[in-house]
Amino acid sequence: MEDQKIRNFFKNYVQYRIKKYVQIVTKKYLQQTKQKNRKQKNKNSRIPPLGFEGIVRIEIQKQGIKTQKTFIRIIIYSGFVPKFLLKGKIKKNFQRNIKKQEFYYINPRKIRIELKKAQRPYSQPNLLAEFIALQLKNRVPFRKTMKQAIDLARQTDTKGIKLKLAGRINGKDIARKEGKKRGKLPLQRISAKIDYCSYTIQTIYGVLGLKIWIFRK
Repeated sequence: MEDQKIRNFFKNYVQYRIKKYVQIVTKKYLQQTKQKNRKQKNKNSRIPPLGFEGIVRIEIQKQGIKTQKTFIRIIIYSGFVPKFLLKGKIKKNFQRNIKKQEFYYINPRKIRIELKKAQRPYSQPNLLAEFIALQLKNRVPFRKTMKQAIDLARQTDTKGIKLKLAGRINGKDIARKEGKKRGKLPLQRISAKIDYCSYTIQTIYGVLGLKIWIFRK
């Protein structure tokens, strides 16, 4: 229970801060491009790739339980390393929020935070699901998003991938299922290294269900 509370807090807080940071950076970039476009008269400007802000996993290491000086090491693996979290006012605000949490209030301990970049982030099904969710919320056609997601996953060391989307796709009155598959996917083989993720996407038309299977080498 304690580990789950720690994971939920750090996941929600870090993702919230990264999204705020990305919004600020994109606003600055758009302002700069507007100024350039006025001079060059080019309207086709795109936001630069900032790295994906999703969290792959959170590793918790508890050390020194029997001794007086106990501490917890929390390692956060993400596609985009948020180094700004450990600097200035944001760091102080982060520490204040940690002290307010239940897991710290009951048993106060030193917490050491490490930020690491995940290798090949788009080979992780949860990050791929978040990418698809962002595209669908921006009203990008679902077939195009699924194709893009498969292409991103195939760039990494994957043998096969399968996507399934269910619900009121594109705001249709009748719910339906759509799927796409590429490569091998031996679901009945126990020795096969298959990562699975189920994700709910909240859109204007309702909730969509997404399932992803990735077969690794």
